[in-house]
Amino acid sequence: MTRHGRLAAVLTLVALLLTGCASLPRSGPVVAGDPDLPDSDGVALVAYGPAPDAEPQAIVQGFLRAVAAGAGDEFTMAREFLAGPVSHTWNPRAQVWVHAARDEIAISQAADGTVRASATAVASIDAEGRYTEAAPDTTVDLDFSLVRGADGQWRIVDLEDGILISPADFDAQYAQLPVYFLTADREALVPETRWFSEQHAATAVVRGLLEGPSPWLAAGVTSAIPVGTRLTVDSVSVLEGIAEVDLSPEVLAAEPEQRGLVMAQLEASLRSVSSVQAVRVTVAGSPFELEEPVPVLVRNPYVTANPVVVSADELLRFNGLDVVPVSGALPMPDARLRAPALPYENAEGPMVVLDGTDRLVTVATTEAAPVVLVESPDLVAPTVDRHGWVWTSPRSSDGALVAARENGVTVPVEASWLAGSDILSLRVSREGARAVIVRESEGASHVEIAAVVRDRDGTPRALGDPVRLGEVLTSASAVTWVDEETVAVLGTSGTDEAPSVHLLTVGGPTTDLPAVERATTVTAGTGDRTLLLGTSDGQLFERNGLGWSLAVTAVADPAYPG
Repeated sequence: MTRHGRLAAVLTLVALLLTGCASLPRSGPVVAGDPDLPDSDGVALVAYGPAPDAEPQAIVQGFLRAVAAGAGDEFTMAREFLAGPVSHTWNPRAQVWVHAARDEIAISQAADGTVRASATAVASIDAEGRYTEAAPDTTVDLDFSLVRGADGQWRIVDLEDGILISPADFDAQYAQLPVYFLTADREALVPETRWFSEQHAATAVVRGLLEGPSPWLAAGVTSAIPVGTRLTVDSVSVLEGIAEVDLSPEVLAAEPEQRGLVMAQLEASLRSVSSVQAVRVTVAGSPFELEEPVPVLVRNPYVTANPVVVSADELLRFNGLDVVPVSGALPMPDARLRAPALPYENAEGPMVVLDGTDRLVTVATTEAAPVVLVESPDLVAPTVDRHGWVWTSPRSSDGALVAARENGVTVPVEASWLAGSDILSLRVSREGARAVIVRESEGASHVEIAAVVRDRDGTPRALGDPVRLGEVLTSASAVTWVDEETVAVLGTSGTDEAPSVHLLTVGGPTTDLPAVERATTVTAGTGDRTLLLGTSDGQLFERNGLGWSLAVTAVADPAYPG
């Protein structure tokens, strides 16, 4: 909206408020009002068509303003700025470029009459809803060709598919929605974050589920929905909170025990849409029959155990107020304890710790002496997955990680893309299908995520090809999972020198929290409010409102399960 448009809107609002105040009743009986108010659809932006006799640059500016309000009218008004075949073939949903909120879109005109719109890009979203964060100072340039019609009016006759909008307009039009697939053992749900127009969210979610996971994730997940299954009608209606999904007969190829998993994926995915409370599935109009109940699958296991910290030669638990001994664990006076890792509650796996830099050992308990699981130079802080495998690696990677069991069995986990780089931090997601890694290569650190390829019994064998997260980061040193879609990375961005926690959505934007001096380690239970930071001088900080507060001192390396 232009400055004059904002002024007009304010004056109109003031007039309406004054009118409303003048008509307020000042006498009469007290009566009950109707408490059933209609749901709000949010702020609706108003689009305007081309101004008469507008010059080419003004036409492009008007088109971009109409695009910003396009979700309200399905870009009908934006198409008023187009002429010729593109008025029908232009696909606004093919690509979304989000420009920096601080920047205006620069409009310029070349000697050949082409008009260019330029802006600093924050992110792009493809036709399938996949969000890619832009590196700092990335510029997007969109070119528009215009001609003057027989009526003397300029119109756009050639342009790229897609739209360019501000972060505020993007937030108003698009919703962050997970599409759920299954782990290889079909016991847990794995989300892939997508961004869809709120007006067609339910339909887009089901389409995304039927089309399958992105290539980077495909190696570590599966789907119970048979290949070739499609929507019989190209939409999912939501009436009174019930999403009506009519699938093609291909879905009937699912075995009886598999159909419950089909429903589990559909329900988990669609219930992330705000208007959906239940899901009804039909096949070409007939009920989708289930012979068994929909199974309860693992989804972002809630972490309830208190974290542990290292204190001299023993592990202690931080209970939110103080540190106390870990039940059953013994001091290890002959070891140099660092970087503990815990199994999830009610799951397999030992409590482990690094002894110095070169040995991964189990923690001494009242029932068992410590056992060396891995011995190798300069080991990375370990992580324990839900299958009971303990992961680590030498800092200098040869293209494989190491996974160990409590009984001493070890297996290599192939990841050739890591060869020649230094691994700084490693964490496996709570459902076990993804691993996030901070690595340093050629003097630059990167955060990357990859699918975990496993045997049917859960044995990890390889990591798939990675995708990069947190393009805005200038450095990174440590990472932890916060929830099923978010990791927290300790690093720097912009001109900051002190490390701070950055929350990275896997398939979404990055936000940062206030810095803590000398922070070296980060861990989280469930949600960013459980974040803990350890510093190089033995201080433990916990989230407190918008910042951090000092919890205890003389401890190191806080760790929640995982």
